[in-house]
Amino acid sequence: MIKALSIFAAIVCILLGVLTVWTPLPTGVPLVALGIVLLIAASRTFAKFVRRHRKNFGWLNRALHWIEERSSGRFMKILRRTRPRYFRKQQGKGPYPPKDNPTKSAA
Repeated sequence: MIKALSIFAAIVCILLGVLTVWTPLPTGVPLVALGIVLLIAASRTFAKFVRRHRKNFGWLNRALHWIEERSSGRFMKILRRTRPRYFRKQQGKGPYPPKDNPTKSAA
């Protein structure tokens, strides 16, 4: 019941955001963002969809990573669920530290 209500609220937010994105009031983009975050939180399928697109499109990955770093709490945790699996290794964080290049000499 709660999951269905969250998905319904997300769709309403996205629709209202798309309808008001061209108005002078800055409500469109925040409503679309809220709807997307609600969909990610409520739907595992949508979270996988976003993860796959973050992996394939570098600009989307960088944009969502930028938002992750500047957000806090539950919002950050929800967006972190959509990180591609290779992300921690790419950033040099976590259990995969960057390795030294063995071909370079130490001299």
